[in-house]
Amino acid sequence: MNLEKFSSVVRHVTQAMQHGRIGFSLQQINSVDDPGQVLYSECLGRLIEPDGTIRTCGEFIAFLEASGRAPAFDRHVVDLAFDWLACHPTASLGCNISAENLADKQNWAVLYDLLHRHRAMAPRLVLEITESLPVATLSAAAELLQSVRELGYKVAIDDFGTGYSTPETLLSLPVDIVKIDAFFIQRRGDKAERFLHHMVGLASCAASTVVVEGIETYAQLEAAKAAGATHVQGFLLSEPTLPPVHCGQVNSARHAVASKWMM
Repeated sequence: MNLEKFSSVVRHVTQAMQHGRIGFSLQQINSVDDPGQVLYSECLGRLIEPDGTIRTCGEFIAFLEASGRAPAFDRHVVDLAFDWLACHPTASLGCNISAENLADKQNWAVLYDLLHRHRAMAPRLVLEITESLPVATLSAAAELLQSVRELGYKVAIDDFGTGYSTPETLLSLPVDIVKIDAFFIQRRGDKAERFLHHMVGLASCAASTVVVEGIETYAQLEAAKAAGATHVQGFLLSEPTLPPVHCGQVNSARHAVASKWMM
């Protein structure tokens, strides 16, 4: 990775956070039995360039993860989610939380403080644990996640079946929702249906709510239902907008935190 580009991207995202140019769009998680029934909507990060160009989270999140700055970005989006929830009292959201939050005590302490302060909205926020990096100590991670579940938050494992998301991780952590990576619904071949069925069955051992991601066709929706999934997510039923539905600046204290990771 080019060091100059790496530093530039991280600095660019930091400035966007400080200037209120980070926001999110929404994609629904729908019931397989009644697609009109929405479990919650996932926040998908967006960055607005000074010239109005919009970047998706996928264009910069790898740089933040590699630099150790992903937890600060996670907290920023969670804080925006609480702002949005306060204005939409009947809605529920899901926010990505990188596994790095579980590996560093300081990162976790700051995140937990944010969640504790807004615990009145806990039943309406799902924390989606993303494992682009391995969870260092499963027993310690399980204890941390249980502490936020006791506040009333739900915990989901995101992109299960790929990366560092293993059966050991799944069965060791206290989770309410398992989201199966889109790879398993979008792969083709004679074994595809059997793979998906086994993945849903394994996920069901850990959580009563199993979401299949990447649903783009009615055939895939039927396949997810046949495999035993309870919910689905994808462009077929919910296509997120590129422009964010919500943006905002953080308060002065959060500005101070963000400024510490300018490069």
